[in-house]
Amino acid sequence: MSAGFRENRIPRPREGVSGQRFGSDYIVLDADGNTLRGLNPTAIRVWELCDGTRTARDVAEQVAREYKANVQQVLDDTLRFLTELARLGLIDETQEVL
Repeated sequence: MSAGFRENRIPRPREGVSGQRFGSDYIVLDADGNTLRGLNPTAIRVWELCDGTRTARDVAEQVAREYKANVQQVLDDTLRFLTELARLGLIDETQEVL
């Protein structure tokens, strides 16, 4: 995933982006008021863990523990998801913990 999100980088929501439950749905709202809906429970958990304190690998390992899943598969899926969130302008990728 050379062009994608890297496992040693730290994902965090971009300034002005927030996520919250709205009924049975989970909404990610960007700074312009655009929404991303339809996140499954695993994607919601990944989003919640992207708080600027963990690397992408740390996020994936936590999710794998919670869901009793294969770490490498969860890491691959997490990196694809983070790459898409970054493409949509919803997260930033940093090298340092905030």
